[in-house]
Parts: sequence; structure tokens; C-alpha cells
Amino acid sequence: MAQSQTYWRLFRRRFKKWLTEGQHSLGESYHQPEKEVHQTHPWYRVMCLTGVDYFSTLGYQPGIAALAAGILSPFATLVLVLVTLFGALPMYRRVAEESPHGDGSISMLERLLGGWTAKVFVLALLGFVATGFVITITLSAADASKHIIENPFWPRGWNYQVGLTLVLIGLLGAIFLKGFREAIGVAVVLVVIYIGLSLVVVVTGLLEAFQQREVITRWVDLINQNYASPMAVIVAALLVFPKLALGLSGFETGVVVMPLVKGDPDDDPAHPKGRIRNSRKLLTTAALIMSVMLITSSLVTTWLIPPSEFWPETSVSRELRRGVSSIDIPLSGNPQDVYTYRVPNRSGSFNERISLGPRGEITLLVNVTESGDARQVTVVKPTGQASGRALAYLAHRHLGELFGTLYDLSTILILWFAGASAMAGLLNIVPRYLPRYGMAPEWARATRPLVLIYTAICFVVTLIFRASVDAQAAAYATGVLALMTSAAVAVTLSALHKRQQASVIAFGLISLVFIYTLVVNILEQPGGLQIASIFVASIVVVSFISRVLRSTELRVKEVILDEEARRFIESIPGEIRIVAHHRETGKAYEYIEKAKRVREFTHLPAKEPILFLEVGVIDASEFSGTLRVRGLEVGDYQVFRTEAPAVANAIAAVALHIRDITGKVPHIYFQWSEGNPLQLALRFVLFGEGDIPPLTHEILRKAEPNLKRRPIVHVGG
Repeated sequence: MAQSQTYWRLFRRRFKKWLTEGQHSLGESYHQPEKEVHQTHPWYRVMCLTGVDYFSTLGYQPGIAALAAGILSPFATLVLVLVTLFGALPMYRRVAEESPHGDGSISMLERLLGGWTAKVFVLALLGFVATGFVITITLSAADASKHIIENPFWPRGWNYQVGLTLVLIGLLGAIFLKGFREAIGVAVVLVVIYIGLSLVVVVTGLLEAFQQREVITRWVDLINQNYASPMAVIVAALLVFPKLALGLSGFETGVVVMPLVKGDPDDDPAHPKGRIRNSRKLLTTAALIMSVMLITSSLVTTWLIPPSEFWPETSVSRELRRGVSSIDIPLSGNPQDVYTYRVPNRSGSFNERISLGPRGEITLLVNVTESGDARQVTVVKPTGQASGRALAYLAHRHLGELFGTLYDLSTILILWFAGASAMAGLLNIVPRYLPRYGMAPEWARATRPLVLIYTAICFVVTLIFRASVDAQAAAYATGVLALMTSAAVAVTLSALHKRQQASVIAFGLISLVFIYTLVVNILEQPGGLQIASIFVASIVVVSFISRVLRSTELRVKEVILDEEARRFIESIPGEIRIVAHHRETGKAYEYIEKAKRVREFTHLPAKEPILFLEVGVIDASEFSGTLRVRGLEVGDYQVFRTEAPAVANAIAAVALHIRDITGKVPHIYFQWSEGNPLQLALRFVLFGEGDIPPLTHEILRKAEPNLKRRPIVHVGG
């Protein structure tokens, strides 16, 4: 028994060591802070790193567009392309100029707003970023598993999409637990192969459509039958466009990878013009490539694939009384789009293939159970073969199973790698913002615990959505649109701050477009906001709990005394006695009164020299910083003045610094604070003030365990 306990303790110790080693060592993951990036690359190679996220959406975007917009898919996609080229692209070109160090649009809002407003806003946006990254992992893995299952060489009975998706996500997590490096080299190969094969599929599809003109003629006839005028088509396309917002993903990634982009040799580190110029090339080229692929893929999939092949799985179960033989089967997911199926007079399980004319064919899996005077009927309509894999469907149909399998493989790999890039992004959310806010839990400094947590979250999301690409699209779009809306607002505020009237109008209109798109997306598919809200709430709650728990850390990086302050300290022959003072007028009589009260309350002899220490709170939302202490004389008194995010932490830091440079343990004198203890505690966390004496003592106790070397706190009044 004792031996087994010893083995268990040894295992726990080794596991803990393995779990906590490697402090964010992700190599060249593209969301790393710039100081961690050791190598830069030509912009077109870095574009491939963003492309695994951006271009991989071609795996499912045409199918989602066809399901959402139907015959209007090319027009709705055209609206998406126009928003991309004349909205998102100019917006992010400006973000690239104003935030060239990989912080993205979030840092622009952080700088423009400031204080707790900025911190809370950033935390909320990080929630949407997390939503986008997590859904990127789960949706990409789900679509990859869809491509695997639909491949003709895959065993027909192995249709376990949820299980296969979980395996892909687990494999991704395992690779990150091992360590993931050399992202750019892999990304270049995957993007070149995938875009090249996709072009072959699209060009073949276009040639096929032009050879069979009737498919184009039939499409035009359907539009004329359903819409009275071109204006009606435009309005309908504008209304349905928000459902296609997935095609906008990738721009934020494009500005976050900027530290990896090679600039000019003489670039100014503060404003690297070469890097900015090349990053703009990256954004523009990626947008143009994606725009061409989106338009052409929407055309060929609309022309050549029957609508029924895009429809998701639906099922219905009814008890039919004697004399009733029909049941309504949902088709496309739209409650109004149903097929009335007449149940044959037979029992058991059987399949029926039904033709819907121009809309294609569907297979119904029917189960009929006799029960007295009634029949229990269950009908399942399986997912269409092009759902989530429109281009792959065309590759198999028009280029053969061998090429189709090759295309499936390239799609699976780029989708899986899109999940890898998203995992890298998730792992770098914490070190980019939260440590500066004092809001990162201690264990979050290690990569592996985060990998395990994010992998578990992805498992849960996959199980909730049953690995459905269409079901996850809303949550993904919500995360993407929220981030892009915030970017639009950020560039608008920046232009307003710089009094650039034309830019304010242009970016203001772009902001309205994204706000409209986000609102429509949320109203039509509230599930996305619900998922995003869970992420936002989790990040905010965990961050503030961490901030409270870490509030009594020293929170000062460095203390710098000016020459006058140093002279004051050197001129004191005996004990160094510091009086904490809250300045009001700054006049001499204020210090005379304060000195009198302190000597009275603490029985300090009148001959003992004292130093006044005044700490002004500049931005209580900041967690730590450098203290610059100025020395000045007011009447007969020597005064130290400094500014910090929190008063108690600054006083403790100054006292410890004085001890270190003089070798003397200073005494600090306070008056008791007046007020409700709970309110004072909240004032400390939120505004850096509060019940200063006990807080200073607690900070000193944590910072200096040795009682003999710890500055002494006196409180009276």
C-alpha cells in the first residue's frame, strides 16, 4: 500500500512538472507578441499562414451560401465580395498602419478608450475572439470529417461523424501538447496545393456549365419566375448576405501576423513602413484571391449541383390514425419548405427515392410500426452529399474518384491546419492581454493546461452541435462579425480623433454595414450570440477573479528616484520614517497639520525627521508599471510624489526600494481609513485606493517573508 502511494506521488510530481513546463513556447505561432518572433518571412509566405484559416472556408462556404440563399447564392456572394473589397479591406489596411506590431484592431480600441472601459471592452472582444477560434477548430474538424465520410473509398458503414470529429480535435490537442513548430512552411505547401486543386475544380465546373447552357438558362428562368425585377433580386441578396458572413474571416488574422512579415532593412521599429506596406500587399492579395474563388465557386455550385444535395438532415416522427397516410417532411431546414410524403401501406424499415424535379432527388429512410388502429411512422431525410463539401462534390462528379479523393485529402489537411492555427491563436490570447491586466491565473502561463482546457471545450461544442457544419455557422459568424464590427468602430474613432472628415464618413458607413450584418445575424440565428456570451462571461469572470486574487502582489516593475529624492534619503542620518499622505491643496499648512496629527497618533518624537509620500492614481485599471518618484520641498518638509495604478502597492514598493538602497528598514505611518470595509475593498480593486494601511501591510508581508527585513507599518487615529 505504501509503495503504491509512493508511485502515485511520483507520478503526480512528474505529471505536474510536464504539465507546467514550456511557457508558451509555440515557435512561430502567428499570434505571438513581437518580442518572441525571431524570424521574418516574405509577405506572400505569411499570406499562406493566414490563408489556412481564410481560404479553407472554401471547404464549406459555397454549401452554406447555397443553403442560405438558394438560387440567389451568386448575388449574395457578390454582395459579400463587395463588402470584402470596399469595406473590410480598406478598414484592415488602416488597422495595419496603426497597429503594426501584431496587436490587431483590439489594441486600437484599447488605446482610444482607456481605463476600465477599455479593459472591459477588450475582455468582451476576447470572448468573441475565443468564440471564433473555438468554432474554427470544431467547424473545420467537422467539415474535414464530412469530407472523409463522403469519400467513396471510406467504408460505407463508418458514418460516425461526431466520433471522427472528436478524434481529429483530440489529435490536434495531442500535437500541441507535444509542441507545434514550423507553421509557415507547412501552410505554404497546403495553401498552394489546395488553391491549385480548387482552381481546377472551378474551371472544370465553368467549362461544364458553358457546354451545358441549359443549366444556366434554367437558373435565369428560376430567378425571373421568383423575382419581379432586378431591384427585387438586389434587395433579396442584401437581406440574405449576413448569412454568408463566414466568408469574411481571416482579416483579423492578417494583421495579427504582421510581426512575421519582412519589412525594409531601415524600418523604424516604432512605425515600420516596409512591414506595413508588405502587410497591405498581403491583405489585398488574400482578399482578391478569395473574392475570385468565392464568386466562381458560388456560380458553379449553383449551376451544377441540385438544391437537394445541400439540404441538412431532417427527421419527423408521427402517429398516424387509420385513414391518415400523409406526413410533412422538412426539406431545407426552412419550416415552410416541406414535402408531403404519402406513407405506403406497409410496415417495417425501407428506403424511398423521390424526385423533386429541378430541385433534385431525396432519399427517405422510413420506419413504420403497426400499433392497433394507428401506425408510428418515422422518416429521416439524410444530409445532402454536397452539404459542407460543395467543391469536393463537383470534384468527384466531374473529375473522377481519384482526383476527388486527392481534393478531399487536400481539403481535410487545410481544414485541420486551420484548426491548428486557431489553437495557436487561442494559446496566445492569454499572454497578449490578460497578464498586462493582472487577469491571467498563475497556471495560464504554461501552454499544456490551456491546450487541455481548450480541447475539452472543443469536445463539448462538438457534442452540443453534433458536429454539424451548418449548425455551427451562426456561432462562427457571430464571433467574426463582432470582431470586424469592433475593428470598423476602431478605425472610425481613429479617423475622428485625427479629424479626417472623409475617412470618418467612409469608415462610419462601413461600420453601419457591419453593425447591420451583426444585428441581422443575431436576430436570425441567436444561438451564435448565446455561445459567444458564454465565452465572454467566462473570460470576464475568470479575469476579474484573477485580478482580485493578484491585487496584493507588489505590482511594480521598477522604482526610479530622481536626484532630489535620492538627496532626501541620503540626508537622513537615522531611521527613515515615511508618512503616507493624500494631497489636497499641496500648501505648507497641510503638511504641518498632517505631521502634527501623525506624531500625536503614533507617539512619534518631534525631533524625528519624516518624509511625506504622496501617490496619485492615474489609471487604476492598469496592473503594474514603473514608479518614477520626484522629490520636492514644501516649506520645511520633504515630499516624495509619484503616480501609480494603486496606492498601497506603490507605498510598499517605495519602502522596499528605500530599504534596498540604504540598508535601513523604513517605518511607514498611516491614519486609519474611514468607511465601510466592503466598499473600501472594492475601491482598492477598481480604483486603486481603499483601506490603505492593512493592504500595504499585506503586500509587504507577501513581498518580504523575512520579518526583520520587512518595512514596519504604524497606524493611528
